[in-house]
Amino acid sequence: MNPMRTLIRRELWEHRAISLVPLAFGALFIAVNLLAALGVVKVHVDAGGLGLSEVLQSLDARKAGALIQIGMAFIAVSLNTVMLLVTAFYLLDCLYAERKDRSILFWKSLPVSDLSIVGSKLMTAALAIPLVTLVIFAAVAVCMYLITGVTMLFSGTGLFLSAGPLALAEVVLTHAYALTVQSLWYLPIFGWLLLVSAWSKRAVLLWAILPPVAVQAAESLVLGTAHFAGLLKERLIGVYPLAFANDSHQQLHWQYEGEHADVDLEFSDGLLALVEPGMLLGSPGLWGGLIVAAVFFSAAVWVRRFRDES
Repeated sequence: MNPMRTLIRRELWEHRAISLVPLAFGALFIAVNLLAALGVVKVHVDAGGLGLSEVLQSLDARKAGALIQIGMAFIAVSLNTVMLLVTAFYLLDCLYAERKDRSILFWKSLPVSDLSIVGSKLMTAALAIPLVTLVIFAAVAVCMYLITGVTMLFSGTGLFLSAGPLALAEVVLTHAYALTVQSLWYLPIFGWLLLVSAWSKRAVLLWAILPPVAVQAAESLVLGTAHFAGLLKERLIGVYPLAFANDSHQQLHWQYEGEHADVDLEFSDGLLALVEPGMLLGSPGLWGGLIVAAVFFSAAVWVRRFRDES
């Protein structure tokens, strides 16, 4: 059996929140979608409210597919936000907790290197957690598609069901790409959180936040500049403009006027059309970030090797 795979499975088993938290949010989205399909919940636009069936009946095949992608993209972004919070708390806790409960003594008695242990935790954050989130998102997307499609079928149109499979496949592939580039871009942050988890004796979250804040304050007071703050901002949100195109010619306009509300939306011609990895792969920020991540990771391995006391 692959030792790294076993170690990652151990992480998933010990940290149940990795799967339970996105599952809970996914179930919430499905419940809201079911209530909307039954007419219990309405989408509020400005001062009015729209029923789901009346909106979908106003669409043609192309716009139905685009609306599916917009709705699923919102679900993907929401689950991704939850995933990032779960990942941050997991990384802060994973090495700190084993010193706190003294389980590190057991693991050090096994023929498993510190490199493998810390590497499994980084792989869990960068690969396993996004994969779990992607599977949950795909399952939620299919459930919501079936609920809405069957509802529309009983309303007299199979348009939503026919437009759904291609739109779903496109949004899942786009989300998989987004999770991949996001993990690569966030590796320095993951490495820093691992280092803090391995080093800190208490108040892990505080130690993760204070040093960057102190560096920003010192730079501002001494040099009167904010270069470090700019680097942090780019690291937190800079991946998306680099990984996705923003082409206004790929938009599809749709306007709906109902009895109770007016809707004026812009649809993308397809989410996959916005995928553009060239700028990201050519960005110095990506490759420089990987070097910084390697430094933080190596430091975390070294600290774990010699710091047993919590």
